[in-house]
Amino acid sequence: MMGWSLPDSADAYLKLLKVVARPGLGVHVDICNIINSPERYYRNAEIINDVFRKLGRWVCSCHAKDLHGKNVHLAETVPGRGGIDYRAYLANITELPFEAPLMLEHLSNPAEYEEGKQYILKLADQMGISLA
Repeated sequence: MMGWSLPDSADAYLKLLKVVARPGLGVHVDICNIINSPERYYRNAEIINDVFRKLGRWVCSCHAKDLHGKNVHLAETVPGRGGIDYRAYLANITELPFEAPLMLEHLSNPAEYEEGKQYILKLADQMGISLA
């Protein structure tokens, strides 16, 4: 999903799945890619829940990063440094009926990847979620 091209939402992805209609087609979720406005940024937990409610059975993989923003400029950052509701994201990912990878991406260096990993692991531990 991308905020500036299709599919740009769970509903657009559902239309694509219906048109392609192939049993092997899956969905890759990158929440940050569809958070393209202040309105979506401040409602991201609701959007996360909607995406997984509508597309959960097709989700094959997910990207992990965060967003921070000011004056309608949203920029990717390390998970935990921005405003993405990782409690909602992790809860939805771990409710899938199968294991879907959660992959960090677009970070600047190994230290940022480690920081993001540790944030996600700590939050998952606080939520009682095993990410083995």
